[in-house]
Amino acid sequence: MKNNNLKLNNGCINIFKFLMLLYNDEADYYNVYDIFKTDITEDGKEYDDKKLNNLIQVVINKYINALKVFGVKIRKEKHKYILDSSLYSIEYSLNDLKALSIIIGVSKKLPDETIADDIRELQSNLILRMNNSNKNTFYSLNTYKNFSFFYTDLKDQIIKCKNYCKDNVILDITYLKRNKEIRCKCKPKEVTYDVKTAYLKVYDTVKNENIEIALPNILSIDIMPSRSSNYESPTTVVFKLKGRLAKTYKLKDGEKLQDKKDGELYICNCGEPLDKLFSRLMRYADLCEIKTPRFIRNDMINLIDETIKLYDDK
Repeated sequence: MKNNNLKLNNGCINIFKFLMLLYNDEADYYNVYDIFKTDITEDGKEYDDKKLNNLIQVVINKYINALKVFGVKIRKEKHKYILDSSLYSIEYSLNDLKALSIIIGVSKKLPDETIADDIRELQSNLILRMNNSNKNTFYSLNTYKNFSFFYTDLKDQIIKCKNYCKDNVILDITYLKRNKEIRCKCKPKEVTYDVKTAYLKVYDTVKNENIEIALPNILSIDIMPSRSSNYESPTTVVFKLKGRLAKTYKLKDGEKLQDKKDGELYICNCGEPLDKLFSRLMRYADLCEIKTPRFIRNDMINLIDETIKLYDDK
């Protein structure tokens, strides 16, 4: 009886150790292996490595199934165990879920990547502790919020731009970009908003890229005689990340991992407006390099050169 009680106590301790690793996101296979191997080795028998690994995997699965009884869901990705639900849950009201939805939506537009990452981590932790009903409600909410009510001074301009998007026309737009007048022939797609201003998202038919133009920066808009076609071929940009950034980088919307070698990541980005992409990649400094296409790489080099000139001694 004493030995049975001792095994029961050890089993409880092992479960709490396992949960601690899961909550700290440190439950890689070998850490979990070290916790549960005593269940096999305490009887004094010797096993070859393959047999021992198989037995320990059976023990780990036994504990995972036991935790499922208490509503704790765990999945395995490659060599790591991931917690999908918490041992306890927090009750959220509908207003709580709506507020969280708005915060998450706004975070996608934040220029500070560190703050945006912190909010995404908060989202992950909060969702982890939601019950199934709260999760279903949260995922059903529309996280895209319309901030147009902030821009009453742009109301007429917003209405015109929305009509351009509906009418399927080609526009000749002149706008300011870093105090320079830029002219582009483009297809209007939609009006978007963030906490700073409203934008007209267009597809540049010459450069084959999506761009977002702040409405206050638009100097003139002329409708071209030709109608817009539905064909688009957004620019795909491949860039390389290295060092600590390669270890911590999280893929953004429209991105996929093209290659990984020697501690470097090669990311394929498709459809992100180049202004925003350049602004984001410049924050990565020497840990990032655009590889293709060549004309985008050259545009980035020119942008960096222009930025450096601002700090040259006069």
